[in-house]
Amino acid sequence: MVECVANVSEGRNLVTLDRMSTAIRQIPGCLLLHRDVGHDAHRSVFTFAGSGEAVAHAALALADVCLRDIDMREHQGSHPRIGALDVCPIVPLSPEADSEADAAVAAIAAGLQNRGVGGWLYAQSACYPAYADLAEVRRGEYEGLPHRSIPMDFGTYQPAFGATALGKRPFLLAYNIHVRGRNVELVRAVANRVRQRHPQGLRGVKAIGWDCPTWDCTQVSCNVVDLDLCTPKQLFDRVSQEIAVLGGKVFGSELIGLAPAHAFRDFANMEEAVNYLGLDTVESFHPRDRILESVLSSHLTSS
Repeated sequence: MVECVANVSEGRNLVTLDRMSTAIRQIPGCLLLHRDVGHDAHRSVFTFAGSGEAVAHAALALADVCLRDIDMREHQGSHPRIGALDVCPIVPLSPEADSEADAAVAAIAAGLQNRGVGGWLYAQSACYPAYADLAEVRRGEYEGLPHRSIPMDFGTYQPAFGATALGKRPFLLAYNIHVRGRNVELVRAVANRVRQRHPQGLRGVKAIGWDCPTWDCTQVSCNVVDLDLCTPKQLFDRVSQEIAVLGGKVFGSELIGLAPAHAFRDFANMEEAVNYLGLDTVESFHPRDRILESVLSSHLTSS
């Protein structure tokens, strides 16, 4: 079994988002595990799982809705992006599924090319060494696509669709920390200090800072790319410390998509984790719906 955590550049039109959910659910053998909608980022994350073949069909069904309903020439949001189906990572859920994930990546690349759109392979599938890092694939964002010197790995550039970053990667945790007030420079400074590239940064962490007007706050938005090196608690504590030094205050955090249970190993149980991290500060948080193993078990039992 493999997982796809597809990021699309739509977070405001619920009719379009419902079409996307339906497109995924209609694929036999594919389970839609979660949908995370971000209004300010103008971006949504769909998590679905199944056989490599089923997941590839579902990703292409999702791409079809993106092609029909998203025009990147009109897109504005706080999150970096290069295309309508912006990022399409395939995650093997066991070591035995590694080759299955590779086959799914190849099938999705071929399917996008057949649809007249394209993009680059990234992470463990990268053809260009620099593109192992997603940030490098998105450098210059959508607006910079016509000026790229590196040709697409598959398909062709289509302005309304943009480009897709597609590849096999390990599990990562998308995790945002809320900061009171609207001082974007503050959260950007802290993001710079906690990210792995900083000399005193946290290993396995990528971070940016942005405004979040919907909740009248700012966020340090993070990807924990190696949960063996950093946990949400370690990241939350470090960001809280850095924000306090600069005169700000953290008031909670949010998980984007799903997380494996071992991400919260610093806590005795999930209730303690929710309370400490403030995971329910701005929206409700139910561990049974957000812990990968629990969600998978529930879907497999009901199917």
